Amino acid sequence: MSEKLKYPVDKQTFEKIINGGCVYVDKTDLVYKLTHDYDYVFLSRPLRFGKSVLCSTLKEYFEGNRDLFWGLKIEQLEKDWTKYPVLHFSFAKAKDVTIKSINLIIDNILDDLESQFGLTAASDDCGVRFSQLIKNINKKTSQKVVIIIDEYDAPMLDTIDNDELQEKIRAVQNKFFAPLKDLDPQIRFVFLTGITKFSQMSIFSALNNLQDISLMPEYEALCGISQDELLTTLKPGLEHFADTNNFTLDLTVKLFKSKYNGYHFSHKMQQDIFNPFSVIKALNENRLNNYWFSSGTPSALLKLIKKFRVEMFDYERIECDATRIDEPVEKVTDLVPFLFQSGYLTIKDYRADVQEEDILETYTLGYPNGEVRTSIAKILFKHNYNAVENIPLRDAYVAFRRNDDVAAFIEALKKFFRKFPYSLNNMNERHYHSLLYTILTSYGADVQANVETALGKSDLLLRMPQKNYVIELKYDRSAKSALAQIDDRDYYSAFLDEDKPVAKLAIKFSSEERNIVDFKVEEEK
Repeated sequence: MSEKLKYPVDKQTFEKIINGGCVYVDKTDLVYKLTHDYDYVFLSRPLRFGKSVLCSTLKEYFEGNRDLFWGLKIEQLEKDWTKYPVLHFSFAKAKDVTIKSINLIIDNILDDLESQFGLTAASDDCGVRFSQLIKNINKKTSQKVVIIIDEYDAPMLDTIDNDELQEKIRAVQNKFFAPLKDLDPQIRFVFLTGITKFSQMSIFSALNNLQDISLMPEYEALCGISQDELLTTLKPGLEHFADTNNFTLDLTVKLFKSKYNGYHFSHKMQQDIFNPFSVIKALNENRLNNYWFSSGTPSALLKLIKKFRVEMFDYERIECDATRIDEPVEKVTDLVPFLFQSGYLTIKDYRADVQEEDILETYTLGYPNGEVRTSIAKILFKHNYNAVENIPLRDAYVAFRRNDDVAAFIEALKKFFRKFPYSLNNMNERHYHSLLYTILTSYGADVQANVETALGKSDLLLRMPQKNYVIELKYDRSAKSALAQIDDRDYYSAFLDEDKPVAKLAIKFSSEERNIVDFKVEEEK
C-alpha cells in the first residue's frame, strides 16, 4: 500500500508547515509576482480557503527567512531577500463583538506589535498609536514597513444583523485604519484579506490605490488547490486514499471533483479550484465528508438565511452582471453578493456581448460542488422547515437509490409530512416542490430543479443509478394530469440519450390532507 503523507491539518502558519515536514502546495511563484506587481492589495476568499497560510507565507518572505523557501519556486526568482519589518495581525477571533471588545482587540494588537519592536504606546487613540508605530519602526530599522491584515471583516460579519452596532464598529476600525493613507513613504507593502467587501470601511476609501485581485485571472489559484496541483503535488495522497478505500485512482479523482471542486474566481475560469480545507482533511482521514461546512458555518450565513427565507432552488442558477457579484455587503438587501463572496455560489459560466461601444457581461452563478449543495440543503431543511435528520426517510431514499423502490420512498415522505408543522406549511405547489428538492439534495442526490426542455420546464430531474426520473408535482390536481403534462410537453425525451431508462413520476399533494395522496410511475422504453 502507498505511504500516507503528512498533512497540515492543525497548522496555520507557513513556518510550521515547512518545518513540520507537511505537504505544501507551492504558491510561492504567485507570491513573488504579487509582491512585485502591487504595493497595496486586497484579496477576498471564503472562510478556511488558505488566506491565513498565505499571510504567514508573505510574512516569512518579507522577513527574509530564505531557508524556509529552499526548493520552492520563489528560490529561483528572488535574488535579494531583503529583510523588512512586518506588522502581521488578524481579526479572525472577533466573535460576539461589542464596542468594548473591538477596542480591546485593537489595543491587544497594538500592545503585541509595540512589544515585538521594543516600542511604547505613543497615544491612547488607536489611529495615532498605529501611525506612530509605523513611523517609529521605519525610523528604527531604516526599512519600509510591511503590513498584513488577515480577516479584516470578521467584526463586521459577526454583527451583520445589527446595523446600529455595525456603524459603531465601523467607526472604530476606520479610526484604526485611517493613518495608512498618509504613510506611503514609510510603507513597502500592504496586504488585506477578508471574506467579503465592506466599501464604507476607510481602508477602501482612503487607499484609493488598493488593488482588489479577488477576481483577477492570474491570481485565481493563489488560494485553494487547482486541479493540476491535486494531480501532481497531492497525487500520492490520492493514491493512498484509493488504496485505503479499495477504489481506483480514476474513481477517487472523480469523487474529489464532485465533492470539493468547482470554484472559479475569475470570469475566464482558467482554473478549477478545489476547497483546500476539505481536500486536506479528506486525504488525512481517508474519508469523504463535508469538512468545510461542519468545521463551522459562519453565523452570518444563518442570520441571512432566516432574513431572506432562502429556498434551495432559487440559487441553483442565477444570471447577473459583474456589479452584483462584486457588490459590497453592508446593509444586505441582496443575498447573492454575500453567497458568492463567501463561497456558497461560484461562477459557472460567463459571456460577453459586444454592443457598439460597450460590452454587456453576464455571469451565471450556481453552487460549486456536492459538499456545498448538500450542506446548504441540510441547513435549509433545519432552519426553513424546523426539521431534524429523519432516519426512516433517509433509509427509504437509500432503498430507492439501491433497489429502485420508489413506493417505499413515497410512503416515507407521507409519514414525514404527517408530522410536518402546520405553521410552516405554505399551502402551495411551490412549497412542496422546494421541500422535496431540499430533501433530495440534503441526501446528496443528483437532482435538478426547473429543468428546461424544448417545450417547458420539468419540476425535477432525479438521476439515479438504475434510471432517471422526470418528476412533476401537482397541488390539488391529479397525478394523472401530471403524467399528461410530462407527455404533452415531452419532458422525458430530452434525457433518453443518457444510456439509462427514463421514468415519469407524478405526485399529487392535497391541500386538505397536507400530504401526498397519490403518485404514478411510468417507464419509457
